[in-house]
Amino acid sequence: MQTMEIEKKFSSCGDYNILQTLGSGLHAKVKLGEHDGKKVAIKIFKSNHGTAQNIKTLTNEINILKQLNHPNLVNLIEFNSALPYRRKNGQTEPRVCIILELAEGGELFEYVASSGRFSPETSRFYFKQLLSAMSYMASKDICHRDLKLENVLLDDNFNLKVADFGFAKVMETAKIRTILGTPGYMAPEIVAKKDYNGTKADIFSAGVIFFIIHAGSPPFSTASDKDQYFKLILCNKWEQFWTYHLKYKGGNPEFFPQEFRHLMMGMLAPNPDQRFTLEQCMQHPWVNGPVATLEQIQNEFKKRHERVQAEIQASKMKKQAQKNAGNKGPIGVFRSIIGESEQENFDETINQYKLNFENRFMIKGKDQGLPTDIIVYQDPKFVFCYLLKHCEEFNCKVGKIHETKYKVNFAAEQDENLAFSLELLDCEDEMIKLNLNKLSGDYIQFKEITNRLRDALNKNYDGFLQQEVQQD
Repeated sequence: MQTMEIEKKFSSCGDYNILQTLGSGLHAKVKLGEHDGKKVAIKIFKSNHGTAQNIKTLTNEINILKQLNHPNLVNLIEFNSALPYRRKNGQTEPRVCIILELAEGGELFEYVASSGRFSPETSRFYFKQLLSAMSYMASKDICHRDLKLENVLLDDNFNLKVADFGFAKVMETAKIRTILGTPGYMAPEIVAKKDYNGTKADIFSAGVIFFIIHAGSPPFSTASDKDQYFKLILCNKWEQFWTYHLKYKGGNPEFFPQEFRHLMMGMLAPNPDQRFTLEQCMQHPWVNGPVATLEQIQNEFKKRHERVQAEIQASKMKKQAQKNAGNKGPIGVFRSIIGESEQENFDETINQYKLNFENRFMIKGKDQGLPTDIIVYQDPKFVFCYLLKHCEEFNCKVGKIHETKYKVNFAAEQDENLAFSLELLDCEDEMIKLNLNKLSGDYIQFKEITNRLRDALNKNYDGFLQQEVQQD
């Protein structure tokens, strides 16, 4: 009887009951599976994504994972090219599946975003674990090529686990040509489309990761001469680089100790031939300073984890409250989000910018469930007009407006060198995500504008929700 109830309640994949969806990508969904009390992550590939290129990418990932087994990697448990996938309605079909170790602690990114930068002792703990994983991969002649905070996970004991080997490669030759990675973490030789050594590129990416967890913000937006921060590095103006960053960190030079600066200068060296090796990183004085114990890490990160989960839950509840309030009126009506009972008047805005909504569309997006996402439940025409009309609230002015998408380029009022695009994405179920991308200018000022925009929307919508509650 109990077995039948479980079968009705859960879908399954092979011997594993599917408990929930952990994430979704272009080619696959990642599900939480359980069998005999053991939880795993199951990467289930979509049945209609079996193109030659996708199969080639998957084959590469499987071949890499089969060669690896290390405590600081998300290791392969099983691969099956035709594992029975049974839906709750009883329908069963074979699916390509990868079963991996579960990293229950989540992404390192979430901890930095929600609870701030790490102490030097904590940073060293994780730095040593990442270096151990990277050294192991290098010993197998494997490079990762997409190291970033989102691909660095924590297990249930808060130990580090490197994940996502979709871009990884066996280095059969000294140099690689394929341009892969995530812009903010990519080494300058990759950005410049030059041949590169995979391990040296990974070391650069690791340098970006540990700058972020130490400082709470990235060192630059992209490793090219178009980025004002990285241009200082290219010109060997490191003192100016540190001075600029200290302006936003209280001005105390000890925020970036000399040994930490020396380590970053070695890992982020623009010339890969002058970049630190893994051995130099492991032997560096800063790395071998005081390190947190596992017990201290667990005590600290249990609290951080609670905060992360609380913020994610609060974010979900707020989105649901917005959705419920937004659903009270007919779809398509321009309801105000600024605490007014009457409709916002956008006639002047529509005429000023000659807006035509007949041929305007939203592309598909995805809510990651992170507290840093900007999500609204409103008519897209309303949100678009609201942002154009009230852009002075986040100290910006309108640049180019896309003719067919819900997309606009803004420039900062105080600094025209800072420009960014903002696009409304359709996340389904009347959910809209604001996708912001910096086009030029200072990264930290861009983040400040992003926070002002988010605060303006949150403050105004909170006022609207309070009014709705009073009316109820």
